[in-house]
Amino acid sequence: MTKPAVAWFQSLTESVFALGAAARELRMANDAARVAAWSVDPHRLLPVDGELNVPGAPFFRPHEAAVCELANVYRQLENRTKRMYENTALAYAHGAAAAALAVLRGERPYHAELRREEGQYVLPATGLPNPTGLLGGWNGGPRLVGLRRVLLQRQDEADAARAERHCAADEFTVHLADAAYAFGEQAESALHFALMTTSRDDEETW
Repeated sequence: MTKPAVAWFQSLTESVFALGAAARELRMANDAARVAAWSVDPHRLLPVDGELNVPGAPFFRPHEAAVCELANVYRQLENRTKRMYENTALAYAHGAAAAALAVLRGERPYHAELRREEGQYVLPATGLPNPTGLLGGWNGGPRLVGLRRVLLQRQDEADAARAERHCAADEFTVHLADAAYAFGEQAESALHFALMTTSRDDEETW
């Protein structure tokens, strides 16, 4: 049985929504990894006294060893999910804004479009799309402008921290991801506004 044809606007909204859903999953995963890493932080958790006699080797402290190994595992997981969240949140921001801009320009794309290489989204070299100038009197426009400004500032801060190999670079990663997600969410709302405007314009031509 063949699948029914899907209207371009439905396919486009589903495409952008899927990017946002992916970013939300990774944000929750990063939150969970951060809590897990905190729960076994050797500086917070006192090791349980008690040693194990290992023939032919020094005495072994099972609890201390387990805590240290878990801390390392969770730290690696936190770093991984942090970078995945950042990359996907930025993809959401770019994809939603580009989709809104395309519709406002009169285009009819079926999907958000982004390149991927080695499991990562590749962001366009042209920079963050800016649909704000075409949104007319949409009451969400000022918020979109403000969130875009914050996102660009976070990007500059993260780039500077990485260039200097600053010890707090990972902190900027989380701030950047959160800023990108917030902008993407508002850009998705702008897309819905653009689609409603387009729908009204189409009706008036009949």
